[in-house]
Amino acid sequence: MTATALDSAIFRDIFTTPEMREVFSDERRTGYYLEIEIALARAQSRLGIIPEKAAREIERQCRIENIDLARLKQQTERIGYPILGVVQQIVGLCADGLGEWCHWGATTQDITDTAAIMQIRAALELVEKDMEAIAAALAELSRRYRDTPMAGRSNLQQAVPLTFGFKTAALLAAMQRHRERLAQLRPRILVGEFGGAVGTLASLGGDGLKVQAAM
Repeated sequence: MTATALDSAIFRDIFTTPEMREVFSDERRTGYYLEIEIALARAQSRLGIIPEKAAREIERQCRIENIDLARLKQQTERIGYPILGVVQQIVGLCADGLGEWCHWGATTQDITDTAAIMQIRAALELVEKDMEAIAAALAELSRRYRDTPMAGRSNLQQAVPLTFGFKTAALLAAMQRHRERLAQLRPRILVGEFGGAVGTLASLGGDGLKVQAAM
């Protein structure tokens, strides 16, 4: 049964695109979890917090094709969130007990929130690409039809004349302002999270802020 327009094969492409749905898919989100775990292991290895051998093994196993998504579904239904299930699978995949170093000093919220920001970053890239294409099309229309007259519209009726190029140029100006807003949005929104349990980084002692910066 279709619950929302996004679930409908008929309506979903009116409200979103295949590319945007893929960004927010289970596979992509889980892939971001794995990327973060790799980044954490690399950073901690460089700082001497975990063995380099462990970081290499964690990175080797942190591949989406290694994750059993059906099992992850069961694990998530049991505890309410997927991060523990992902980490448990990585730990089980790593040789010689090296997976025990995975997720060292991190907490579930660190991975969940940072992955969400990575999804937003990917989504913004798609939006920006579309906005660039729209702006380019409007710029071309404005040049081509700069002197082409048409009836203006006001209060739902025809009004004084203008040119079609002027109309598209006004739309282009608005689109350029949207692109500027998007650029300003990025540094404010694209912020990862690494605070450990209760946000204090206490489990990493004096190295917490170093790990945060390295990530």
